[in-house]
Amino acid sequence: MYPGAEFPFTYGSVHDPLTGRTQGLLDRCTSSNTCPKIVHAATALEMWELRQSLGFTDPLGIRDLEEPANVRSYIMASTQHGAAQLPLRASAFCQQQSNPNPHTWTVRALLQGLTAWVWVRNGTEPPPSARPTIAAGTLVAADQVRFPPIPANNYGGLSRPAVRYLGLHNPLHVQDYGEDYRPEDTSGIITVNPPKVSPARYGNLVPQVDPDGNDIGGIRNVFVEVPIGTYTGWNLFNRSFFEDGFCTLQGSFIPFARTKAERLAAGDSRLSIEERYPSKEAYVAAVKVAAEELVSRRYLLPEDATHLISQAERDGIRSAP
Repeated sequence: MYPGAEFPFTYGSVHDPLTGRTQGLLDRCTSSNTCPKIVHAATALEMWELRQSLGFTDPLGIRDLEEPANVRSYIMASTQHGAAQLPLRASAFCQQQSNPNPHTWTVRALLQGLTAWVWVRNGTEPPPSARPTIAAGTLVAADQVRFPPIPANNYGGLSRPAVRYLGLHNPLHVQDYGEDYRPEDTSGIITVNPPKVSPARYGNLVPQVDPDGNDIGGIRNVFVEVPIGTYTGWNLFNRSFFEDGFCTLQGSFIPFARTKAERLAAGDSRLSIEERYPSKEAYVAAVKVAAEELVSRRYLLPEDATHLISQAERDGIRSAP
């Protein structure tokens, strides 16, 4: 109900059938030939809580849109707004532990790509955009997400409730703040507050997931490609406050069972750690493959890949996020 989320959502110009306006975020700088080069990076949480998909699709969420040549966009799969600090503890307000999946390594690579694009003469093109799309089936309506059932468990000695996937999302309606408010500029004077809310609703979408519940589209970092649990861009408040509503700016982490016997006892369909990585060597090999693939796509810096591989060789299979 707060102003600031009005159309336009996309950098390029597109028609909005709900307001009748045709507009884009870069219209003015395009007309004056003053647009900057833009690297737009966001976490999975922005897809769930902040309707980020509307920046990539038509307003009704029916088709993907082409980006302007001066824009690259990246969604960092299975991350929350800011990674939870380690050691990870039980949350006082959320149903699940918060998501510690770090996007530091990805952002370092994207910043280097932006720097080369902007500052180097005849600049190198940055890595291609990486985000969920409707065409690939990785950007879907919330009720189409195939999130796996994850039972209550006591993995690692911490008692957790079953994960409740409710298909929750953050809908956006056309809102009328009065005739003196200019929604096309997010400016003016609000004379109707709270606003009049139209039944017309935009088509915001969310990421599809793999059998573990981790996001498919976007940049899947080493921690998602070689996971020790499920990382989400959403979490729910527990019964202490606004139960089953979005636990604000928090994703979830639900570890895998350590052994096959433990997961079967819990009724968990996600493979255990021992089933995924039968040895330290198997785990290190998987980390190396994932890191090298990310480097080849320029979503990870070579020196950071070396660090992550060395960490796996030193410490073995992670026992904590």
